[in-house]
Amino acid sequence: MERSPRRLQLYTVFACISHSDSELRVFQMRQFRILSLFLPCLLILARLQAQSVVTESAQSTSDRASSDGASPEFSRSRQLIQQGKYDEAISELQRMSSSQPGMKGLSHELGVAYYKKADYPRAIDLLTQALREDSADREATQLLGLSYYLSGKPGEAIPRLEKVQGWLPRANVDASYILGQCYVQTQDYPLARQAFAKMFDLPPDSAASYLLTARMLFRQEFEPVAREYAEKAIALDPKLPLAHFLLG
Repeated sequence: MERSPRRLQLYTVFACISHSDSELRVFQMRQFRILSLFLPCLLILARLQAQSVVTESAQSTSDRASSDGASPEFSRSRQLIQQGKYDEAISELQRMSSSQPGMKGLSHELGVAYYKKADYPRAIDLLTQALREDSADREATQLLGLSYYLSGKPGEAIPRLEKVQGWLPRANVDASYILGQCYVQTQDYPLARQAFAKMFDLPPDSAASYLLTARMLFRQEFEPVAREYAEKAIALDPKLPLAHFLLG
């Protein structure tokens, strides 16, 4: 059966671990230090990819042309957002709010502008209002979830980001990583493991998934649970050297 690209990434790390050939086990021990560094590199790569979502996820909104069904009056404010002139865009939208109270889509546009400005509390208020006006606004749902996450409110972020994850046709590294971090911060470790496993298209109850989650937890100093997950990885696959390395 053909493996997905993400599965192949981890396959290069884990494929040899369960092999029974003695020569291969000797090779594993010689390459132990290299392997112990390889997995963290994958996780760092995923983290860097995830960081891009907080700046790119609003881009499709601000890049939309006025011909997509939205009011053409927003073209000027969107252009200002694209140029990084967030205060000017907000002032433009506020003038429109004063002259045309209740204008359709205005809460959405202001929410995007405040999100891009990194004023997440204000973005939360406006994106929440945008969803009251249009509950099917997917962009507002995603940005609201990210605004809660970036405001240090993972519990509020989770239901919004779960919706976003459900819309994706296949695993998305960015969405899975951020959602997994929210689960970790709310101490829902089984769901965190599922989210991290989805990053690399792994079975959530596999030794590799437990090891991935253990590594994430150790990095964030959740040591008791991290040790438990590393021990579980060893129980599922005693020949997993990276798990032994994590436990010391």
